[in-house]
Amino acid sequence: MLLVDRIQRFQALLEMIAPVPKDWLGEPKRDGQTRAAEGLVCVPCESYKQLENSWKKAMKWTDGLSHGLTFMLAVTTSTKSVGTQLWGKVFSPAGGGKTTLAEAVSVAREYVYPKDSLTGLFSGYQIDGAGSQDFSMINSINGKTLIIKDADTIIQNAALPAIISQFRALYDRSIRTQFKNKMSRDYEGISATVLFCGTSSMKQLDSSELGERFLDCWLMEKIDEDLEDEINWRVINRADRNLALEANGKPENRQDPEMTAAMQLTGGYVNYLRLNAQDLLSQVDGSDDAKRTCINYGKFVAFMRARPSSTQDETAEREFSARLVEQHWRLAKCLAVVLNKKDVDKEVLKRTRRVALDTAKGQTLEIVKQIYKTKEAGAEMAAISLRTNISEDKTRQLVKFLRQIGVVELFTPSTKGRAKTPRWRLTERLRDLYRDVVGRDHG
Repeated sequence: MLLVDRIQRFQALLEMIAPVPKDWLGEPKRDGQTRAAEGLVCVPCESYKQLENSWKKAMKWTDGLSHGLTFMLAVTTSTKSVGTQLWGKVFSPAGGGKTTLAEAVSVAREYVYPKDSLTGLFSGYQIDGAGSQDFSMINSINGKTLIIKDADTIIQNAALPAIISQFRALYDRSIRTQFKNKMSRDYEGISATVLFCGTSSMKQLDSSELGERFLDCWLMEKIDEDLEDEINWRVINRADRNLALEANGKPENRQDPEMTAAMQLTGGYVNYLRLNAQDLLSQVDGSDDAKRTCINYGKFVAFMRARPSSTQDETAEREFSARLVEQHWRLAKCLAVVLNKKDVDKEVLKRTRRVALDTAKGQTLEIVKQIYKTKEAGAEMAAISLRTNISEDKTRQLVKFLRQIGVVELFTPSTKGRAKTPRWRLTERLRDLYRDVVGRDHG
């Protein structure tokens, strides 16, 4: 065969070469791994009651898990709505169920982008002879909910300040960066909700003085031994049944059938909520009383989440509550949609209040709680320290700060003939706010 003929045949072979279809390889990840293209199929679902019943068959269903699931679904529902974005942190002890819920919501891959951990929103920008390509994760999360299943690893990352700065910019829907090869990119109009799942160590993320963007949701604050024993009994019996089953590699056979069914319905429900979010939200009514209640939630969280500055002593201040008020109202309406309601009713407000109290958790709230219990009698500094189990020096620092932002005041009880030690009590405004949010009998 002549050389010319060989060249022509070789060229013909080259023209037959085509890229491997993406569905053969699975979706590429930035870390070089691949995710199997075949995942759990979303089963259509338009009823939260139906969804919750499926979860009750799959596992020991608790109020905390219900609280967490509705919160995560509400965050997902809000993704494309105009206004202040609704982001959340989901807490529980290890093994408390947060990862299971995160995996279930992540079944709806069209609207949810799951990651096991995170090192930043940008991965690099490549330029070659064929053009350029941006590998940044931010391109994949626009219009979706980013779920980080193990957000505790973010705290251990040396680049934590830079990561938090990126998310702060993402929250405002406009983020700019410059890559190491001196290429720069501006990302405008990004709508993406975020859910961080982890243990209580994630509370370190609240130390930012620039205003936290997340609301908090606790599935379980501490382990209840009776509940643990009941769950353990269910788990060991499920494990006994599953030992006789063989995993054949298909997504439907990787776990207990009831769990698979619950996850598939969850994915289907996420699809339903996202496809119909704006229509469903427009049908939810909210009374003026409900709005005032959410205003109180936002103000209360702004006071309780405030902390003394770690960088300066010149001024003491808290964040302005407007963003928190909007987030709580947005949460309330999205919870109403999730629960298939047409009104922000008592149940919806009860769930919204629980998120507000979860977000307010911390040493500041504990101090305020103990002072509130003393009513008009007030409390001495040493007594506050003893009741809260916080060192007296730290208690003194926090109480001084609370005084500066108008939460507590110092007074001397009336006495007959002998001096008394000054005491601390809540200001009238904060006493009323605490009673309205936490409850008269829940000091």
